[in-house]
This record gives sequence, structure tokens and C-alpha cells, in this order.
Amino acid sequence: MIICIVGPTASGKSDLALKIADFYEAKIVNFDAFQIYKEMNIGTAKPSKEELESRKYFLYDMIDINENFDVSKYQKLGREFINNHKNENLIFVGGTGLYLKALLYDYKFEKEEPMPSDYLSDQTNEELFNKLFLIDKEDAIKIGKNNRKRLLRALYIFKIHGKTKSDLNSNGKEKLLYDDVYFIGLDIPREALYEKINKRVDKMISFGLEKEATDLFLEYGKDKRALQAIGYKEFNNNELSLEEKIDLIKKNTRNYAKRQMTFFKHQFSDIKWFNSINEALEYGKNIRCKN
Repeated sequence: MIICIVGPTASGKSDLALKIADFYEAKIVNFDAFQIYKEMNIGTAKPSKEELESRKYFLYDMIDINENFDVSKYQKLGREFINNHKNENLIFVGGTGLYLKALLYDYKFEKEEPMPSDYLSDQTNEELFNKLFLIDKEDAIKIGKNNRKRLLRALYIFKIHGKTKSDLNSNGKEKLLYDDVYFIGLDIPREALYEKINKRVDKMISFGLEKEATDLFLEYGKDKRALQAIGYKEFNNNELSLEEKIDLIKKNTRNYAKRQMTFFKHQFSDIKWFNSINEALEYGKNIRCKN
């Protein structure tokens, strides 16, 4: 049996996954794009070193920051893990919806041509967003107005293929590759979620997030893809005070939580949503256990 715990960051997914895993004597498997990296610990809210060493957690701390890693590589890694543990109960938990979708569904990758460096260079982020919004409202909302690189990529895909990125990625959307797959979603009230996000960021700061981020930038440079994660990239701006960086992390995390919920609710049709961890846990315990 495969149970997938989904929802926005800081909603309590990891705690829920652990409780359900204990109930079913299951393995906990990561589908977070940044918890898979070694050395990124505090800022990714990764399970503790002691938890990871318990051999209950898998696909964490797998990749060096210097290595290139993407959704296609996760798909291969995750499917190999499932195939190697066919007769066991697995609890997948994380916040990178695309990783989970690529893993469990008949998800194929379109070959993309290199995008010219000057493509739409004369247009502002606002103009790019509005252009994409008319073509693919869902993807535009998911990307937002500030991620110029992703806006350009989505528009270029439409130019080359004559189809939106969502259309190209929707092949096999409803076809699960595995039996006995269940989805549990946490959708706690927004005010409560934002309070949890703020407290989590404050806790990360108290645990030494600033030093962790600064040390990683010093060791690996400022251009590594992994270090563009929220909670790290903000420390790459020397013009901001520590207080301003903390506020920016909180703001960026809230915006990310919105994008996560948009993706999960639009891309997965089988999620059972709950407003509290206790309700979700009760539901999870009543899912039949695979013999």
C-alpha cells in the first residue's frame, strides 16, 4: 500500500506521516525537492539526524549540492524504490507536487529545445505573466509574477510545441501506475497555517539557519540550483538586514504554500482533504493495510 501525505509547507505533513507510518509499520519516503540534498537541513525542515538514522526514512540526504538533480531523476529513483519494496507499506510525504505526479502517474517528459538567451528580453515580468495568463491561467498562477525564468520557459514551450506546459504535462494524468494508492491532504485554515509558517521560520533562525545558509554559499557559491530554495536564497542579499531577510523568508514561504495548494488541487483528483491532523490521522488509520 502507498499512502501519500500532501499539502502546503508547515501544515503538519511530517508529523502525520510519522504517526501513520508507526500505525502501519511503514517506510517514510521523501518527495521534497530540497530535503533530498545533503547539508541542507535546517532550512528544509528535514527530519533530525537521529530520525534519519532510524532506517525509517528514505530518499533523504541522497544528493550532493554540486550534483544536478531534477524531476526526471527523482522519477527514476522513486520508481526503483517502489519496485524494490513492492510488498511493504510506504508513506510518501513532501511538498513538491510535480515529483509525486511524475512518480505515480504515466508522466512523460517532452524534449525541450534550448531557449535563446534574448527571448522576450524586452518585456517586463508583468507583461510575461499577462501573456502566459491568457495562454495557461493555471500555470501562470502557479509560477507567479516574480519568477522570470519559469515564465519565459513556459512561454517558449508554447511557442515551440503549440501546446501549453500544462497540456504537455497532462498526458496520463489520471492513470496511476500502481495499485493501492491513497492520498491524504492537509488543508488547515489559512490564518493557522500562516502562524505555523511564521513560528517555523523563527525556530529555524534560532537553530542557526543564517549560519547554515552562509556557510553553504561560501562553500558552493551563489549560483547552485539547490541554494535558490526559500530559506537560503534570502541570505544571498547583502542589502537586507537580518530582520528583513526573516520577513522575506516568511513572505516567500506563504506565497509558496499558496502555489503548492493550487498545484495539488488542480493536478490530483483523488486527494481526501482534511482541516486537522487528527481527522486526517483517523482516516489514515482506517485505510486497509496491505497483507
